[in-house]
Amino acid sequence: MSCVFRSNTGRVYNYSGRITRLGLDLGVTGGGRLFWGVFAPTSHIGPGVLRGNYVGASGNAAVGIGLGANVLVGGSNRTISLQPLSVEGQFGVNLALGVAGLTLR
Repeated sequence: MSCVFRSNTGRVYNYSGRITRLGLDLGVTGGGRLFWGVFAPTSHIGPGVLRGNYVGASGNAAVGIGLGANVLVGGSNRTISLQPLSVEGQFGVNLALGVAGLTLR
């Protein structure tokens, strides 16, 4: 997937990403969008700082349009947290619960 980080200073940094899940995943979904807030130990986030592996709990449900929640921690020495409740829009019929992994490059 394509990922874009927009800092609070207005700068934009592009990443590529991959999500993996282990758990219950029933249904069929199409493309969607994910939005996360980023919590880091510094306000000076530059190019490539978010690269790394993140892991945590994940769940979503959809009947037509759905929403999801993800709790992911990782990145630079596990010091970056992606907002505990992300907004995830997707289309389809689906129910998923489990452990999620996100890799940003």
